[in-house]
Formats: sequence, structure tokens, C-alpha cells
Amino acid sequence: MSIWGNYPNYQDIARLEYGRLLWNSGARSRLLAHWLNPEHPYAERFRGKRALVERILESSLPDEQLDHQLQAEGHSLRSMMREIPPVFGSI
Repeated sequence: MSIWGNYPNYQDIARLEYGRLLWNSGARSRLLAHWLNPEHPYAERFRGKRALVERILESSLPDEQLDHQLQAEGHSLRSMMREIPPVFGSI
């Protein structure tokens, strides 16, 4: 079975794909500045999970292997997608 299960949430899948694309395209510092801005509604939440979110975005592991690794730590890739903050406006 896929890590996304029988009922994948395509917004979560897109958040992972586009998050990785932006993160690895040179927009990392702008994303961090945007997400850590005190006016961003998810800033505090992001600070609490920052290391984990950064690890997911930087990971070159296949999704299944990354999910297995996260589950060993009490998380899942599927649930962690909700921890990647949205981007409002432009960055």
C-alpha cells in the first residue's frame, strides 16, 4: 500500500512535491524568512517542527523509506505534510 493510503489527499502530496522543488531550487532562505515571519499565522507552529520539516524537505530518500524512518520516530510522512506551512502571496 502507498504511504498515502486508499484515499490520498492530493493537497498533501502537492505540498510535499512543491515544497521540495522550492526548497531545493534556491528559495530555501526566502521560504524560511517567510515562514519565520512573526506575522505568518503558522510561524509558531513551524518553529516547533522546523528541524523535522527541514529534514523532510532536504531528504533524498524515497517517500516509502522516509515514511518508515519517520514512523520509527512516532511520526508519518502523511501526517507531517500538514506541518509544512503554506506560502501566502509571494516570497
